[in-house]
Amino acid sequence: MMLVSLLSTCRHEPLLRQGFGCGITGAGDKTSIPGMVGTMRLSSFFTNNANVAGNISAGVNAKVGQVAQDSNAAPLMSGASVSADKATLSAMGQLQSALASFQGVVQSLSGKGFNLSASSSSTEVLTAVTSSRSVAGSYTVDVTQLAQSQVLRSQALASPDAAIGQGIPTTLSFDFGSASGNTFATSPAASGGTLDIPGGSNTLQGIADAVNGAGIGVAAKVIASTSGYALELTSPTGTANSLRINVSGDPALQDLLSYNTLGVKNLNQTTAPQDATLAINGVEVKSASNTIIGVVPGTTLSLVAKGSARLSVAQGPAQFAQNVTNFVTDYNSLNAKLSATAQGDPSAGVAALRIQSQLADIVNSDTGGGAALATIGVGVQSNGDLVIDANLMQQAINANSVAVSMLFTNSGKGIADMMASRIQDLIGPVGSLSAKTGDLHQADIGQNVAVSSADLALTAQANALVNVYSQQVLQGYTMG
Repeated sequence: MMLVSLLSTCRHEPLLRQGFGCGITGAGDKTSIPGMVGTMRLSSFFTNNANVAGNISAGVNAKVGQVAQDSNAAPLMSGASVSADKATLSAMGQLQSALASFQGVVQSLSGKGFNLSASSSSTEVLTAVTSSRSVAGSYTVDVTQLAQSQVLRSQALASPDAAIGQGIPTTLSFDFGSASGNTFATSPAASGGTLDIPGGSNTLQGIADAVNGAGIGVAAKVIASTSGYALELTSPTGTANSLRINVSGDPALQDLLSYNTLGVKNLNQTTAPQDATLAINGVEVKSASNTIIGVVPGTTLSLVAKGSARLSVAQGPAQFAQNVTNFVTDYNSLNAKLSATAQGDPSAGVAALRIQSQLADIVNSDTGGGAALATIGVGVQSNGDLVIDANLMQQAINANSVAVSMLFTNSGKGIADMMASRIQDLIGPVGSLSAKTGDLHQADIGQNVAVSSADLALTAQANALVNVYSQQVLQGYTMG
């Protein structure tokens, strides 16, 4: 009678309404767990938490562990699925970066840009790219200091994937600025931002992924050393881009990541931020970046190292061969990146193949295309790469330099014009690739939140099971 009474009471418990049975011999029902919690996650929970609800006997532990193994409930999401999504997000980001780099090249060849070329007497010191707004001129450039980022590094931990703290949802706030006296002046050029670290992402790698996916201008990576694994954060270059990091939420993450030049410094600064300093024809210039825009009209300088160089911006057919060579070199680099991506992550690979096909269509189009390229000594290889016959190219330039120029830029109809426009459609603010990457980032955040919620539910359900079985043991009943 007492057994029947206990069964009746047990079946009316809230725990059972959630999908749990008592598991008492003769009860006739099988203990199960709700579908939102994976069996492997529950098994791992009891493996790692042998004393969840007090001093639990080995029999209780074994019973609850068996419940997890016997359940047919599917996990909320597998670790492989989450890792695959993060790999896709990373591959898409790299793809966007490669396209943005090539877009700069083809934009520089549009309009007047194809008729101009900038040459440096020392490419070890600086390089330069012209645009449709460039003007001919000669400049002496003396570089005395390169711009550099602030680099902050956390203390070393034993593993990049071990949970840090209690899994409490945490918010990181990033500000860019510079300290002067007792004041931190925020940068007018960089607004910073905030991001959330859900409970399921409270690892070094999880934090790095969240920072990189937030798009706030901070680069994060996990580095390995003989001391263990550490999180490294890199700001944009320039003295006005020092980092201030406020952490609210999990105390363990506060102790790991909080940083203020004027206060708490839980991160170590391994590189101090600084501006680039140079002189152009004797006029001193300071820049937060090593990319100098707007000083030499229409021409962008890229600083490489300290030293002096002579910069010449020249106009005329003599520059055509170099511009065609630059286009071919950068197109082949992008083609190699697209091919590698196509062989890697499946989802990003589909996008890479589509883009590769679209750019090849432009190269082979009637407007400027394959036959026309061949007439100036540029051929298309079987893998999609372009190859130059230097003699044929120079003959074409000598015979009709205007026709060669129009092949690449012609009121939006040239090869460079069309490629610049197509890439903008992909990676611009409303571009299709940008939208896809944004969707992946939001899905990644959703997965982290879901995993965190599942962990909380798992803990509550597991404790409830342990309590039920422990009480049964105390009553003297056997567990089937």
